[in-house]
Amino acid sequence: MHFRARSSLLLIATTLAALVSYAQVRPAPKVLWLDFDMKNIPEPKERPSSVYDYFFKNQVVEQTKQNLDLPRYLRSAAGHPKPAANVNAVDEVPDSSWYTNRHHLHRMTIDDLMRGPNQRGSPDFAGAVITKAKTKGVTPGLQLKDSKGDSYIIKFDNKKYPELQSGAEMISTKILYAAGYNVPENHLAYLDAKLLRIGEDVKIKDENGKMRSLTREDLDEMSERVARMPDGRIRVLASKLIPGKPKGPFPQIGLRRDDPNDWIPHEHRRELRGLRVIASWINHWDMKEDNGLDTYVEENGRKFLRHYLIDFGSTLGAGKDPAEYFHGRAYLIDTKSILKELFTLGLYESPYEKEGIVISPAAGMFTSDDFHPEGWVSTYPVLPFDNMTDQDAYWAMRIVLSFTEPELRSIVETASYSDPKDTDYVLRTLLERRSILARHWLPKVDALSDFSVRPLDGGIALAFRDVMIDSKTQDPDSTSYSYQVKGERYTSEMKTTRNRSIAVDRATLTAAIEHGGPDGLVEVTIWTNRQGSSSGPVKVYFDWSPARDSFAIRRISRG
Repeated sequence: MHFRARSSLLLIATTLAALVSYAQVRPAPKVLWLDFDMKNIPEPKERPSSVYDYFFKNQVVEQTKQNLDLPRYLRSAAGHPKPAANVNAVDEVPDSSWYTNRHHLHRMTIDDLMRGPNQRGSPDFAGAVITKAKTKGVTPGLQLKDSKGDSYIIKFDNKKYPELQSGAEMISTKILYAAGYNVPENHLAYLDAKLLRIGEDVKIKDENGKMRSLTREDLDEMSERVARMPDGRIRVLASKLIPGKPKGPFPQIGLRRDDPNDWIPHEHRRELRGLRVIASWINHWDMKEDNGLDTYVEENGRKFLRHYLIDFGSTLGAGKDPAEYFHGRAYLIDTKSILKELFTLGLYESPYEKEGIVISPAAGMFTSDDFHPEGWVSTYPVLPFDNMTDQDAYWAMRIVLSFTEPELRSIVETASYSDPKDTDYVLRTLLERRSILARHWLPKVDALSDFSVRPLDGGIALAFRDVMIDSKTQDPDSTSYSYQVKGERYTSEMKTTRNRSIAVDRATLTAAIEHGGPDGLVEVTIWTNRQGSSSGPVKVYFDWSPARDSFAIRRISRG
């Protein structure tokens, strides 16, 4: 036994002496970073969706099922709600056909953030051809084929609110792409309706609902109803058609049964649960099922479904009617508000009765004044949002906080607002709403992240970030960290430090390794102490890297 201890000490000392530079934690072989749900599958049928699916089914049927789910209620009451099912060993979401880790794990340059999903340059609409048209109704629209042969859906701004929806969609597209989601390529473009060519057999509905050919007069009439620039051009949002064959929206609960790659219930996917925090930040209240889309794509010789979020014209302060106050504050039919009105005999003023203040035609009703993260809801129920845990929210908060102010400003500038005051206002409101989110969600968890191991004279140091301190949500002088080092049959004494780096001396490390289990992992358990209260523990497990020249973090467990 003494010989084994001396051998372990010698091995550790030799390795530590060889480590002369910082050993940043890198994904270890045992950590899953790619959830390969992109296997070849037969072509699925297009999945239909209707008001029944995203309203009645989700709000009445599925929410009633959840409310009557006794095990779910008991888990929640005990403080142990069902965790997300697609989290890897280090508490992150692996890349998949749903999600790609981008800015918060792999820093993007400002140019990359401004470019977003737009990888093939801007559209060229000189002499573009109209292939589809909708000229009547509240929101007219066109489908154009540009000179490169690419097809785009054209969205117009309301005449009363120029730049509102196009600007909001540009900003939200960039944010959601950087956050890791699959989104369309969206561009700002400027059209002269007189230069557009009408394609063959383009039909529209007349006042009586009958189909007839689109005419130049129809285009002129439509142009008069949408926002135009002083020089007569029309500023539009050009959304490039998503690659692949559209197969309808993905269900927000359960599985898509015709997709063999789909084996994690959607309400238990962290990227869909945590989307609630990101959606509340940008006030993406129109999260109905129709605003998701599956496409059947071919990549690297395999055919499979890729899952997209689409349509962000109702984010920030935008929408068809930006003065509608209830968006983000109540469901379309909100039983809680209805019951409050009934029991107070109408004295309670519901969100439906209030009228919002439009800040400007371009910024709409985007505000932080009465933003309450816990009470924020989408207009239509989103079942994954109901299942979001504090750990899911913390994952999303790290994404939201990953943008620096200059990075956010660059993203907001892609909206190309004509008045610089609108750019400043939208940026300031995003920062204010983010601070409100941080103050609400971060205290619910340990708020530690970015763990790494580096050599230290006579031992190792486990370093980490404290997201609450970095986001200026908590004073570092009132924060400390208690910790213990463990092996399977060893537990060190508890120590406390104010440093965001825990030093583990050689003797403690040797004891943990000597008395470790068959996997040889060393565990460091950390409790964050803030103003007289302690968080739940976060446990960090590490061992030797495959080359045995550094340590690698293998697992992170919270709560």
